[in-house]
Amino acid sequence: MSKRTLDVLGAIFVLLFFLPVGLVMLVGIRCCRPGPIFVREETLGLNGRTFGRWRLYRPAQDESLFDQVLWRAGLGDLPSAVNVIDGDMSLIGPRPQSPGQDAYLRKGRPDYGRRLEARPGMIWPRGAEGEPSWSAELDYVARWSVLADLRVAALYAVQGLFREEQGVD
Repeated sequence: MSKRTLDVLGAIFVLLFFLPVGLVMLVGIRCCRPGPIFVREETLGLNGRTFGRWRLYRPAQDESLFDQVLWRAGLGDLPSAVNVIDGDMSLIGPRPQSPGQDAYLRKGRPDYGRRLEARPGMIWPRGAEGEPSWSAELDYVARWSVLADLRVAALYAVQGLFREEQGVD
Protein backbone atom coordinates (compact mmCIF):
# COMPACT_ATOMS: atom_id res chain seq x y z
CA MET A 1 0.00 0.00 0.00
CA SER A 2 1.39 3.41 -0.91
CA LYS A 3 1.92 6.32 1.49
CA ARG A 4 -0.60 8.38 -0.49
CA THR A 5 -3.28 5.68 -0.09
CA LEU A 6 -2.58 5.46 3.65
CA ASP A 7 -2.75 9.25 3.91
CA VAL A 8 -6.10 9.54 2.16
CA LEU A 9 -7.68 6.66 4.07
CA GLY A 10 -6.27 7.97 7.35
CA ALA A 11 -7.48 11.53 6.69
CA ILE A 12 -10.97 10.30 5.84
CA PHE A 13 -10.97 8.24 9.04
CA VAL A 14 -9.79 11.27 11.08
CA LEU A 15 -12.50 13.50 9.61
CA LEU A 16 -15.26 10.91 10.18
CA PHE A 17 -14.02 9.95 13.66
CA PHE A 18 -13.81 13.58 14.77
CA LEU A 19 -17.02 14.72 13.05
CA PRO A 20 -19.02 14.86 16.32
CA VAL A 21 -16.12 16.67 18.04
CA GLY A 22 -15.85 19.00 15.06
CA LEU A 23 -19.49 19.98 15.29
CA VAL A 24 -19.11 20.73 19.00
CA MET A 25 -15.97 22.74 18.20
CA LEU A 26 -17.77 24.84 15.59
CA VAL A 27 -20.71 25.60 17.87
CA GLY A 28 -18.40 26.27 20.83
CA ILE A 29 -16.19 28.65 18.87
CA ARG A 30 -19.18 30.54 17.51
CA CYS A 31 -20.66 30.88 21.01
CA CYS A 32 -17.36 32.00 22.60
CA ARG A 33 -16.12 34.59 20.13
CA PRO A 34 -16.88 36.49 16.96
CA GLY A 35 -14.74 36.29 13.85
CA PRO A 36 -13.59 33.52 11.58
CA ILE A 37 -13.55 29.86 12.53
CA PHE A 38 -11.02 28.70 9.94
CA VAL A 39 -7.92 30.24 8.39
CA ARG A 40 -5.74 29.21 5.47
CA GLU A 41 -2.06 29.74 6.27
CA GLU A 42 0.53 29.92 3.50
CA THR A 43 2.69 26.83 3.97
CA LEU A 44 5.60 25.24 2.12
CA GLY A 45 4.88 21.79 0.83
CA LEU A 46 6.59 19.12 -1.20
CA ASN A 47 9.55 20.52 -3.14
CA GLY A 48 8.92 24.01 -1.74
CA ARG A 49 5.53 24.53 -3.42
CA THR A 50 3.23 26.77 -1.38
CA PHE A 51 -0.35 25.93 -0.49
CA GLY A 52 -3.03 27.16 1.93
CA ARG A 53 -3.08 24.97 5.05
CA TRP A 54 -6.46 24.82 6.76
CA ARG A 55 -6.43 25.35 10.54
CA LEU A 56 -8.74 26.67 13.20
CA TYR A 57 -8.40 30.41 13.54
CA ARG A 58 -6.43 31.31 16.66
CA PRO A 59 -7.00 34.83 17.98
CA ALA A 60 -3.77 36.71 18.69
CA GLN A 61 -5.34 38.12 21.83
CA ASP A 62 -8.57 37.69 23.76
CA GLU A 63 -8.36 33.94 23.24
CA SER A 64 -11.33 32.25 24.91
CA LEU A 65 -10.95 29.36 27.33
CA PHE A 66 -12.60 27.20 24.70
CA ASP A 67 -9.91 28.19 22.15
CA GLN A 68 -7.18 27.38 24.67
CA VAL A 69 -8.63 23.92 25.32
CA LEU A 70 -8.92 23.17 21.60
CA TRP A 71 -5.32 24.14 20.88
CA ARG A 72 -3.93 22.45 23.98
CA ALA A 73 -5.74 19.27 22.95
CA GLY A 74 -4.09 19.46 19.54
CA LEU A 75 -7.41 19.91 17.73
CA GLY A 76 -6.49 23.18 16.01
CA ASP A 77 -4.96 21.31 13.09
CA LEU A 78 -7.84 18.88 12.45
CA PRO A 79 -8.96 20.90 9.40
CA SER A 80 -5.56 20.08 7.85
CA ALA A 81 -6.96 16.62 7.09
CA VAL A 82 -8.58 18.31 4.07
CA ASN A 83 -5.06 19.26 2.89
CA VAL A 84 -4.06 15.60 3.24
CA ILE A 85 -6.94 14.52 1.00
CA ASP A 86 -6.01 17.28 -1.49
CA GLY A 87 -2.44 15.91 -1.61
CA ASP A 88 -0.71 18.97 -0.12
CA MET A 89 0.06 17.31 3.21
CA SER A 90 0.61 13.88 4.69
CA LEU A 91 -0.72 12.46 7.94
CA ILE A 92 2.86 12.04 9.10
CA GLY A 93 5.79 14.10 7.92
CA PRO A 94 8.02 17.05 8.77
CA ARG A 95 6.51 20.05 10.55
CA PRO A 96 4.68 22.48 8.26
CA GLN A 97 6.53 25.79 7.86
CA SER A 98 5.56 29.14 6.39
CA PRO A 99 7.87 30.66 3.76
CA GLY A 100 9.06 33.17 6.40
CA GLN A 101 9.88 30.43 8.90
CA ASP A 102 11.65 28.50 6.16
CA ALA A 103 13.86 31.48 5.22
CA TYR A 104 14.79 32.02 8.87
CA LEU A 105 15.42 28.35 9.68
CA ARG A 106 17.55 27.69 6.59
CA LYS A 107 20.25 29.98 7.97
CA GLY A 108 22.98 27.80 9.39
CA ARG A 109 21.27 24.54 8.38
CA PRO A 110 22.59 23.39 5.01
CA ASP A 111 20.53 20.18 5.26
CA TYR A 112 17.28 21.99 6.10
CA GLY A 113 16.02 21.87 2.50
CA ARG A 114 15.84 18.06 2.68
CA ARG A 115 12.69 18.45 4.75
CA LEU A 116 10.94 19.63 1.58
CA GLU A 117 11.53 16.24 -0.04
CA ALA A 118 8.42 15.04 1.81
CA ARG A 119 4.94 16.46 2.28
CA PRO A 120 4.52 18.25 5.62
CA GLY A 121 2.56 16.24 8.16
CA MET A 122 -0.27 16.69 10.61
CA ILE A 123 1.82 14.56 12.98
CA TRP A 124 5.58 15.09 13.18
CA PRO A 125 8.41 12.66 13.87
CA ARG A 126 9.77 13.10 17.39
CA GLY A 127 13.25 12.80 18.82
CA ALA A 128 14.26 10.40 21.59
CA GLU A 129 12.99 12.81 24.24
CA GLY A 130 9.53 12.94 22.65
CA GLU A 131 9.88 16.47 21.30
CA PRO A 132 9.83 17.43 17.61
CA SER A 133 13.40 17.68 16.33
CA TRP A 134 15.07 18.54 13.04
CA SER A 135 17.22 15.43 13.16
CA ALA A 136 14.17 13.18 13.68
CA GLU A 137 12.43 14.85 10.73
CA LEU A 138 15.46 14.52 8.45
CA ASP A 139 15.89 10.89 9.48
CA TYR A 140 12.21 10.29 8.74
CA VAL A 141 12.52 11.84 5.25
CA ALA A 142 15.61 9.73 4.48
CA ARG A 143 14.16 6.44 5.77
CA TRP A 144 10.42 6.61 5.26
CA SER A 145 8.48 3.34 5.39
CA VAL A 146 4.98 2.23 6.35
CA LEU A 147 6.45 0.92 9.61
CA ALA A 148 8.04 4.32 10.28
CA ASP A 149 4.63 5.98 9.88
CA LEU A 150 3.01 3.44 12.19
CA ARG A 151 5.77 3.98 14.77
CA VAL A 152 5.36 7.77 14.69
CA ALA A 153 1.55 7.46 14.92
CA ALA A 154 1.81 5.04 17.86
CA LEU A 155 4.21 7.33 19.75
CA TYR A 156 1.85 10.25 19.13
CA ALA A 157 -1.14 8.24 20.39
CA VAL A 158 0.75 7.18 23.53
CA GLN A 159 1.47 10.82 24.37
CA GLY A 160 -2.27 11.38 24.58
CA LEU A 161 -4.33 14.32 23.47
CA PHE A 162 -3.70 16.57 26.45
CA ARG A 163 -0.04 17.41 26.44
CA GLU A 164 2.10 20.47 26.59
CA GLU A 165 1.36 22.47 23.48
CA GLN A 166 3.97 21.88 20.79
CA GLY A 167 4.51 23.35 17.42
CA VAL A 168 5.68 26.38 15.59
CA ASP A 169 2.62 28.60 15.48
